[in-house]
Amino acid sequence: MAEKNSKSSEGVMKAAGILIVMNFLASILGYARQIVISSSFGFGIDSDAYYAAFTIPDLIYNVLVGGGLSSAFIPVFSSYLADNNEDEGFRMASTILNIVALVSGIASLIGLIFAPQLLPFIVNFSKGGQPFFDLTVRLTRIMFFQSFFMCLTGICMGILQSYKDFAPPSIGSVVYNLVIIVVGVVLLKLGMGITGFSIGVVVGAAVHLSIQLIFIKKRKFIYYRIIDLENTGVSKFFHLFWPMLLGISVSQINTVVNKYFGSGQGKSVLSAMQNAISIQQLPINMFGFSIALSVFPTMVEHFSQGEIGLYKKDFSMAVRNMVFITLPATFGLIAVRVPLVRALYLQGNFTNADVKILSTLLIFYCAGITAYCVRQVLLQGFYSIQITSIPVAINIIVLLLNIVFSFIFVNIMGANGLGLAYSLAGVSSMCMLAFMLRTKVGRLRGREILVSVSKIFIACVIMYVAIFLTRVLLEGALSFPIDKKIGQLTELVILIVAGIIVYLIAAVLLKMRELKTALALILKKLGRRK
Repeated sequence: MAEKNSKSSEGVMKAAGILIVMNFLASILGYARQIVISSSFGFGIDSDAYYAAFTIPDLIYNVLVGGGLSSAFIPVFSSYLADNNEDEGFRMASTILNIVALVSGIASLIGLIFAPQLLPFIVNFSKGGQPFFDLTVRLTRIMFFQSFFMCLTGICMGILQSYKDFAPPSIGSVVYNLVIIVVGVVLLKLGMGITGFSIGVVVGAAVHLSIQLIFIKKRKFIYYRIIDLENTGVSKFFHLFWPMLLGISVSQINTVVNKYFGSGQGKSVLSAMQNAISIQQLPINMFGFSIALSVFPTMVEHFSQGEIGLYKKDFSMAVRNMVFITLPATFGLIAVRVPLVRALYLQGNFTNADVKILSTLLIFYCAGITAYCVRQVLLQGFYSIQITSIPVAINIIVLLLNIVFSFIFVNIMGANGLGLAYSLAGVSSMCMLAFMLRTKVGRLRGREILVSVSKIFIACVIMYVAIFLTRVLLEGALSFPIDKKIGQLTELVILIVAGIIVYLIAAVLLKMRELKTALALILKKLGRRK
């Protein structure tokens, strides 16, 4: 039993490692894309329209595919693989693929035609005027093609992840961002402005889909031109998916509400919010989704086999490792927020005033990083035991809370209030999900988690103080040349390295189990290579 548990834990961490590395590269390229856009257009109508144009296409993708489809698809398709009944699984997967293609195609066509009528419901154009509206409509219509490609990509990713093949989806995300940058820059040089980046989004999505199809073909997947609603697997999929669809829809409304309030705060606010959210999303995408996704198949396996103890151990391991990585990321991002924004964005049309706006927003958005990451593990905990109604109910409550928080704090703190509302909604969601999961499966090794989190928090405080003092030393006594780009980048690297070193030393002194687990896995891999 111990050997089995060790192998499953190692498999989870190996999968998480692959996802973390590839998601890191994808996120870096995503930031590179935003830096190019920010330096080319600043915080103005062009960038505001670009980010606003993502709203409806992203809404279609996230509602139809998003995390819910994977969470409903993987357990069903994996059961066919476990029973060596691939052909029936291929028929089930083909049916889902065909349905999603049909629905997303119709939804995209409707959005393409009625974009001018739909956009005012989700974007507040009162402060931007007619030019902002016209440009947003044009870019939205272009990006609807991206929505169709990405919906198909989502199904393909679910198929590959059922085989525990996590690399192709991550590779596709890296290439997706790279293509957007290349196409956008080329078309920008040709005089197409921000429209070129919207076209780049469509091309990138098509390439992303092509990569998934190549790897699926290597798996000898057989595609059927059928929609078999009588298929047992299809029925089971929809039984799991409908509650998730409702929950995800509520979650996406949450995002739309945030953007609507932000777009009503005046020019440049929506762009600043999008940049702040993107920085906040870096650890969430790299670690939150990666660790939660990698542990999900193992949790499903252990629970289905009646090994509830191992299921809880998987859960505890995922939460502890999540906090071990994301809590210092939260403290670190807040500590280096000004040097970070200055080093990455201060160039071209991006001004010092923009640096102040964005770095302040980061404080409030980054406060919710760990909560949103742990929330992902909690959701997988529910989906592993095939309970979807509770997350839906909690999502609805959190949506209402976010609307109330946003309305209150935006009138007190402006755009910063939206960041605070967003983070408070994440913390509320995490707490409610944890309480309800405990009522369904019993104790979740809470004492073990609490001890680890306490040690991690102490290490993070020590790290924050170290970064603060290092920055004071660099900008004060050493008079670091932060007015030059090389000085800005060097300062940022020094602060990050100092923070990591201090955190690791604190982790060693506090004897954190999570650090030992990570080091043991690294040493084992090095030993094998040797």
